Amino acid sequence: MKVSQALKQRSSCRDFKSTKLNEQEIQALIDAALASPTALNAQDLKINVVQDQNLLKEISDQCFSMFDSATQKKMKTRGANSIFYNAPLVFILSSPSEDYADLNAGIAAQSICLTATELGLGSCIIGLASQVFESDRKDYFSEKLDFTSDEKFCVAVAVGHENTSKDPHEFNLNQIREF
Repeated sequence: MKVSQALKQRSSCRDFKSTKLNEQEIQALIDAALASPTALNAQDLKINVVQDQNLLKEISDQCFSMFDSATQKKMKTRGANSIFYNAPLVFILSSPSEDYADLNAGIAAQSICLTATELGLGSCIIGLASQVFESDRKDYFSEKLDFTSDEKFCVAVAVGHENTSKDPHEFNLNQIREF
């Protein structure tokens, strides 16, 4: 599959099967994250590959407890009982650097998602988990993920086999401006 095809086929999956990924799939996703370029070629992004469903549930439950009513309602309309939509694998991208950390994580997240699409897997980029790493339980979760004292959460990417899928969004040509 060409990258341009993956871009057009990909949509955020919000309903994963509990089926675990095999080692080849996991390695391909890790390789995609590692191959992602970073600003200043620093390669300081940390890639936490989380399959521990108890840890993912703890992070999700903490997030749910912090949601305002609008976010709770939005999650309920999606039928979500987890911010990770029950994905069997979640990449938690973090960095000890403030320089371009979020940008670098965004590049790696996109690489993971496009590779997941190429492998016939679903993916969802999740920023909501940031609330946990800004909460009074930040130290607890940082320790669970072996974050260093200067490491910060950037973004999470849920990956797995889709239980249900949806069509990709339509292109909006009004977003394009040519000069």
